[in-house]
Amino acid sequence: MLEVKTSKKNGQTVIDLIGEMDIATVDKFKMAVEEARDGAPGMVFNMAELTFVDSTGVGGLLNVIKSLKYDDIDVRVINVSDEVYEVFDLLGLPILLGKEIFQRAE
Repeated sequence: MLEVKTSKKNGQTVIDLIGEMDIATVDKFKMAVEEARDGAPGMVFNMAELTFVDSTGVGGLLNVIKSLKYDDIDVRVINVSDEVYEVFDLLGLPILLGKEIFQRAE
């Protein structure tokens, strides 16, 4: 189950991801991003409460971030837990997108 909450903060669109992003929920994430992207100068994905991501979720995130960057929308992924970051790292996401996009949870 994935819950997606969208808000505005300091001119940025913030999308909080809560729960699990996998094959059953990745489309919900993509639809939330599409609905929120119009006119957004930047988008922040807050993963503080994301507990699990599978390869389908990573692929969805990769495609969304590439699409946003193509449209010159600044993207950041914040509060990534060690467990979720490990999956991102194993699949090469920081190398493909740039490590500067990712902020790990403290």
